[in-house]
Amino acid sequence: MCSAAVPALADGGGTITVPVLLVDDRRENLAALAALLDDFGLALELVSAESGNEALRLSLRHEFALVLLDVQMPDMDGLETAALLRANPKTRQLPIVFVTAGMAEPPHQFAGYELGAVDYLIKPIEPLVLRSKVTVFCELYRHRRHQEALVAERTAELSALARELGEEVRARRAAEQTLRQLNDELEQRIDARTRDLRRAMEQIVESEKLASLGGIVAGVAHELNTPLGNIMLVATALDERFGAFAQTVQAGQLTRTVLANAVADFREASALLLRSAMRASELIQSFKAVAVDQTSARRREFDVRATVNDILNSLGTSLRHAQVRTVVRIPDGLRMDSYPGALEQILSNLISNSIVHGFDGKGGEIVIDGCQRGDKVELEYSDNGVGIAPELQHKVFEPFYTTRLGQGGSGLGMFIVHNLTHGTLKGEIRIRSAVGAGMAVTLTLPAVAPA
Repeated sequence: MCSAAVPALADGGGTITVPVLLVDDRRENLAALAALLDDFGLALELVSAESGNEALRLSLRHEFALVLLDVQMPDMDGLETAALLRANPKTRQLPIVFVTAGMAEPPHQFAGYELGAVDYLIKPIEPLVLRSKVTVFCELYRHRRHQEALVAERTAELSALARELGEEVRARRAAEQTLRQLNDELEQRIDARTRDLRRAMEQIVESEKLASLGGIVAGVAHELNTPLGNIMLVATALDERFGAFAQTVQAGQLTRTVLANAVADFREASALLLRSAMRASELIQSFKAVAVDQTSARRREFDVRATVNDILNSLGTSLRHAQVRTVVRIPDGLRMDSYPGALEQILSNLISNSIVHGFDGKGGEIVIDGCQRGDKVELEYSDNGVGIAPELQHKVFEPFYTTRLGQGGSGLGMFIVHNLTHGTLKGEIRIRSAVGAGMAVTLTLPAVAPA
């Protein structure tokens, strides 16, 4: 074994020497490595070993920040040496950087990484690369030693304090009692704060649900403007037409032609009034069903297709403004005994998510499929939007996660979808997506919700 010191680096109140183990069966290679690390700027203690066995002995006797290990050595090569270092609990965490000239191929490097190597240096070694890699591990070692010194200093202080406390038994017992009381109070405060946070989260979720319902209210109100406007227009025109007809009758100028024209006008007006009133009634009934279900959280038996159509009718304005086409492929007669309000909230949030994140203002298509599978009802919601990257899909259902932070996204829509599916409906939810290929969400729900 040979060693060489490199100039020191000040660290606060002193210097920390960083030991580095150089392993190579050729002395000239060891000398070359030592020369490259000379004048390094860190306080290095370079320790050399000319074989794998010698490196193992040294690593058991001394602590090293890093080992630069030649791969091709007689008797015991670098890979075997690395395997033995990793097998020993004392040296298991020792960083190993392989130094090699003939094993630059990826398969050989992968074999080295499997044995625990953290990096490779390919001969001829670039000095800047060598120094950069060694600097990282030396800094880590230096900071670790510095922290150990701080811990040791703190431990000494605590030991002194413990001795003082040992001499003052009454004071120690009083302190322990006080500490127990403080711990109890702290646990109580933590429990109270946890309950407060849970209530706050529930309030936020409820606020988000009410905000969603408020959006539906605004959409329905806007949607009602058309049929109500038609009713007002026709009623006004009908009133004027009836007044003119009455004057004709009073003047004694009523003829068969005038009567026929008046009857035709009245029939056309009444038909338009009836259609507009029926459209308004349909919208009101759809909104009433959605609003009552979502605000009362009541359980009842319902037709799945009719419930889906109700929420689509309520969101008609939003869908048209976003240029979104909807397709419902749910068979008639598919029924559930569950909570329609939760299902409506899920669909509303999924549609909002597609409009805001999936279509990004460019329009698209939403398809809702449904079928019965034994005692389960399976609904699949899909869009042809931009999709979700695979690395982000596991975050979709996390609270407050949104790609529209600061742009109106709360990050609670999909979180509410997940909670309602698992909590209220007692079902399961799966998501499939790929960038540029849209998103599909599959809901597997009990046809009869557990009591």
